[in-house]
Amino acid sequence: MYDLIIRDATIVSSAGRQVADVAIKDGKFAYVGPRPPRSAKRELSAIGRFLMPGVIDTAAHVPMDRAAWTLESGAAVTGGVTTILALPTGPAPIVDADSARARDDLLGGASWCDYGLWGLATDTNRDALAQAVEEGLLVAILAILGGEPDCVAPATLEALVNTPGALGVQVLTDDPIELRPDADGDPQGSPEALAVLRAAREHDRAVHWVNLSTTEELDLLDPVRGDLPVTAGVTPHHLFLSEEEDTGVVTRPPVRPEKDRRTLWTALRRGRLDCLASDHRASARGEPGAPSLELLLPLMLSAVRYGKLSLEMLVTLCSESPAKVFGLESKGRIVKGADADLVLFSEGDMGRVDPDDLLSGAGWSPYAGREAAPKPELVMVGGQVVAVRGELVGEKPTGARVSAS
Repeated sequence: MYDLIIRDATIVSSAGRQVADVAIKDGKFAYVGPRPPRSAKRELSAIGRFLMPGVIDTAAHVPMDRAAWTLESGAAVTGGVTTILALPTGPAPIVDADSARARDDLLGGASWCDYGLWGLATDTNRDALAQAVEEGLLVAILAILGGEPDCVAPATLEALVNTPGALGVQVLTDDPIELRPDADGDPQGSPEALAVLRAAREHDRAVHWVNLSTTEELDLLDPVRGDLPVTAGVTPHHLFLSEEEDTGVVTRPPVRPEKDRRTLWTALRRGRLDCLASDHRASARGEPGAPSLELLLPLMLSAVRYGKLSLEMLVTLCSESPAKVFGLESKGRIVKGADADLVLFSEGDMGRVDPDDLLSGAGWSPYAGREAAPKPELVMVGGQVVAVRGELVGEKPTGARVSAS
């Protein structure tokens, strides 16, 4: 007997849409098809509604307090986020196995969603990070480039190319990356940006560009996309906000001019970007951070509503591609054997973002007054219903750390 059967759902994937029944048992998808061969303890009708895999937020800042993280992860699941990849920076950065275990101890038993851990590269910790990856503590390593105090030299990226696990880079330059072709047509300019291409080209190393935000970065990656193993992510604040507006948001990299915002949407529609990341931080207005965990999916559904991208592409960006980039084989798909993380929602209704309705401890939103879809009708993490119509319904947090395979 199954634990739950969801009847007649319209399942959305990058391949299209199909109406089918979905059966869940022991936290996994046990059957997807026309009619399950067995009965269930509970059934749910999903006629006329859409079903997609849970959203994987590929980069968010985790507060270093259990109660605060319980609050933020609870806000996340009400918006459809079922897995968060926690950035390694902050007062206790993840730089080795011990600091990864400390962060896991902080989040374990306090998270409503599943979570994975980024490790932070320094100029001296390559071997320590490799050990943490081999122990299954990290899903990815982040190398921050740009000459600021917490950044590493471009040469450090070269030292990381043979380290196991996904490799992410974040180029934190306030000014656009200057690129100019040399006599052979190859790009010249920013040593940080060129180090990314060199790692991919000379070492065949898959590299993920975290929070791409400018036309210049796209111009760097577009000519090699498909030839080199380079992927890129983008945030809601770089898609929906511009520096011409007074939103009160302070981010790294910063919100860009309107021309860059429009270019990012064009790139998104053309499949030139791979993942979404909230870059969420539950910070006060005027402090660094863009509170957005619970709005990641509602904002993107508003883009679907107005034809900026298809529902199938949304699932690719939110679920399928993040799972592939970061090696999360049990996530991102509604197929037999995968983790039963899912979002059930209706398409079409829109509303305005009201900060008073949000659950994050930030207490404000840079998206106040903007159109967004309602929160999902139902959200499940590991086969457990955790949120219904924007309200937490689970008895306690059950999210667990995920490992890359």
